[in-house]
Amino acid sequence: MEIIPLVLGVLAGIMTSYTDIKTGFIYDVHAFPTLTVLGKLLGWEEDEAEEVDLPGWIDKVIIPAAEVGIVYYLYRGLTEHNAMIATAGFIGLIIGFLLGFLLYYLGAWASGDIVVLAAFSALLPFAPDTARIVPPYGVGYPLYPISLLFNSILAVFPFILLYSFGVLIAKGKTNRLAEVFAGGIKTAVEFALWLMAIVVVGFALAGKGLGGPAAGVVSFVILLPLFARFRIVGDVAGIAALAYLLYLDPTAAYLVLLKTLAVSYILKVLLSTISLMRTEVLVEEVTVQELREWDILGEVIHEMDGRVLRDRGSGLERFKKALLSWDFKALRPVRGRVIASPTAEGLSREQIEELKRLVEEGKIENSFLRKKSMPFAPALFLGFLISYFWGDVFWWLVLRVAGL
Repeated sequence: MEIIPLVLGVLAGIMTSYTDIKTGFIYDVHAFPTLTVLGKLLGWEEDEAEEVDLPGWIDKVIIPAAEVGIVYYLYRGLTEHNAMIATAGFIGLIIGFLLGFLLYYLGAWASGDIVVLAAFSALLPFAPDTARIVPPYGVGYPLYPISLLFNSILAVFPFILLYSFGVLIAKGKTNRLAEVFAGGIKTAVEFALWLMAIVVVGFALAGKGLGGPAAGVVSFVILLPLFARFRIVGDVAGIAALAYLLYLDPTAAYLVLLKTLAVSYILKVLLSTISLMRTEVLVEEVTVQELREWDILGEVIHEMDGRVLRDRGSGLERFKKALLSWDFKALRPVRGRVIASPTAEGLSREQIEELKRLVEEGKIENSFLRKKSMPFAPALFLGFLISYFWGDVFWWLVLRVAGL
């Protein structure tokens, strides 16, 4: 049993979960203290400790989880003469940062969540010996941070779903509930066909010795954007894959189709719920007088060509648009001068004063979206424990779909 990653992970998980639940803040010193040192050298502001109701010793506790992970695997790699193991902690850290930044860009996370995932990823770049369900990318490759992220999301998804439904029912918006379960059925069926085509191609490549265990991942990364752009190609490929499987074994083919449809539908419900939370659950509409320093906006207020505009679209919507159109300029829309936006640092006093001035001058309506905070550090901690003691929940679901 790898005790060092477990101990550091538990300590970091307890401290980050506590501060996140209590105040909505995550301190870098509780997961990756090097960032605090860099922040002081670069002059980043660090007044949060004075603004929140926490014991004075909290921000004095230093837990070098990320640093220990990097050194731990470096030592192991050097003693075992294995370059992959030696660099695994650092690679895991970078992968964790990239995955976290993606969710940050999509508007789902704050910067503290990125730090926690990166630290956990440095501690568990590979699946530990204690994990029973291990994906192919968790052995030999430092890609187990993918499992960490999936476990964190899937572990809390049922609770998020129930919470979202409760909020909608309380607001009397039961029609939005119907959209979660009944909307987008055609897209879910199409996606199931695409998945079948991707799986068949992946197994075919692996069978010919091309790509090994990573063949399925490579096929997914290459083919999914292609099918999203040219849907008819994906539909035809999926039907052809289904026909091929029916030729090989009709009973097994029908079973795989039903399971793939089930996975596609569950994924649709998950994405619909995330969209619902962004627009209905985790935001509230307030006046400029109700805005406070550190509040996080749920929209972008910007000025272009002398006009003050607002953009309430999400990063997820922009990513979907770019994927479907292959116009990746949509990921970085032209906005001119950004007055205020949904940054992890929140609103400054100066930004609030400017928004008040714009409202008084009649240049913008006195109605703003403000994000509600939902602590995700406890979910990441739970995902870490699941990844350490049990394994990859998502891969377990994939195995169940495949009948293995």
